[in-house]
Amino acid sequence: MTSQLAVRLAMACWAAQAFAQVNVPTVNYDLNRTSANLNETILQPGIVRADTFGMLYAYPVDGQIYAQPLYVSQLSVGGQTRNVLYVATMHNTLYAFDADQPPQTALEWSRNFGPPVPNSFYGFEDIQPEVGILGTPVIDLAGGSIYLVANTLDAGVCRYSLHALDLATGAEKFGGPVEIAASVKGSAPDGVGGTVSFNAVDQLQRPGLLLTNGVVYIASGSHGDLLPYHGWILGYDASSLKQVSVFNTTPNGLEGSVWQAGHGIAADDQGNLYAIAANGDYDGASNWGESFMKLTTQNGMSVTDWFTPDSWANLNQYDAEVGNAGPVLVPGTNLLIGGGKLGNVYLLDRSQMGHEVSGNTGAVQTFQMVSFGMFGRALWNRASGPIFYVSGWGDPVYAYQLSGGKFIETPLSQTAQAYAQPYVGMAISGDGVNDRNTILWVTTSDIVDQPVPGTLHAFDATDLSTELWNSNVNASRDSLGSFAKFAIPTVANGKVYVPTFSNQLVVYGLLRPARRYPAPIVRGPAE
Repeated sequence: MTSQLAVRLAMACWAAQAFAQVNVPTVNYDLNRTSANLNETILQPGIVRADTFGMLYAYPVDGQIYAQPLYVSQLSVGGQTRNVLYVATMHNTLYAFDADQPPQTALEWSRNFGPPVPNSFYGFEDIQPEVGILGTPVIDLAGGSIYLVANTLDAGVCRYSLHALDLATGAEKFGGPVEIAASVKGSAPDGVGGTVSFNAVDQLQRPGLLLTNGVVYIASGSHGDLLPYHGWILGYDASSLKQVSVFNTTPNGLEGSVWQAGHGIAADDQGNLYAIAANGDYDGASNWGESFMKLTTQNGMSVTDWFTPDSWANLNQYDAEVGNAGPVLVPGTNLLIGGGKLGNVYLLDRSQMGHEVSGNTGAVQTFQMVSFGMFGRALWNRASGPIFYVSGWGDPVYAYQLSGGKFIETPLSQTAQAYAQPYVGMAISGDGVNDRNTILWVTTSDIVDQPVPGTLHAFDATDLSTELWNSNVNASRDSLGSFAKFAIPTVANGKVYVPTFSNQLVVYGLLRPARRYPAPIVRGPAE
């Protein structure tokens, strides 16, 4: 088949299909945190190429974008039905754009939530120049609400506030916002009278928010490991914004950040939560630094099972936490995948996570998957065997196959090029039927310091050595702008929405509309 014929057939299929209406209401696309949209019927390898696919336009915004864009199909806004894209910035503004319109006519509404906190206030350089809405918001599709956490500096006082907004209008709901505050009993050095309190100055709200069983969960860690801090997970009733549960990872110690490079806490169908604590004190009883945690949400929030590497003390000493990649639940199994700074992957059984045992025999499997720095990742739950995509510092992007409940430790495929730094964003798109229609989208940069130019890549997900397209092939048309660290692209209904640090959200898609072919005439045998 010629390449031209392949493109024409792909275009015809796209035109003939009803548009698959998908929603992306949460970070990493779903509660398993796979970063995959397997209902994408428009973008296929045959038409993701330089002459048919590229940058359509960019939505201007007022700050850097760390949060993943969220997407709601067929929402009634102002009497019209629209596909709406929600974009949060570090300047504390949330935008609602018509996802099918160019910038001149796309803005439905926007809201600012107050002055963000200058990074100089915190005294660290990892994030510049300000901290506003950092963690990805979460959407309640049934309730028509979007929840976000804004970090503000008011008259010299640092605050975190939880907002619930109407999806269609941006109006505050449920009497919000509410200021985030919490305390637990404990003997931590920063406690007072046996009580450890949440201090907004010491905490960084980094992971994307989680909504499950009517509760919004908010997690936080540190500003560049500046003491004192803890890992906190707080639960708020989604219909009243009343705090319903509080968990501190180190109530009798310090550290234990829950940051996960922005990836969300995962949740299973039984209402259990899965989170990973970074460097911190560990005792297997009340302090959970360097641990994978399974948390029950019955009668509050508490650890019911866990896994801690036997080398946790050394990991602490060298700032080599285990939780950068965040938890990924493999759909249809009891398996959990996670990984950290040293490039080790941990494959765990969620029904028996393994605790801390010499030789890590409690884990299903652990080995070094990348050279160093496992941050970006995605999981394609392929029917013939799941594939886990990951990259490290100075590594190519690798694809590892799960088979028989374990990883094959030799990569299934890898990209031809290696990338200088590991802060990539990844997403998978496919139709969920034909494996050959599955694409891995990756944002990369070849320079470590920020801000730096970025590149969006599209790879054949079945063979990463085949790069379909990237934004530098025709840079004058498709250039991404400044790379957004850890930011995950959102793929929905034939477009790819990519965060940047250039104060814009860049939109990629088909450069010209597909020709709409008439329905074929079906003739009977007598004709």
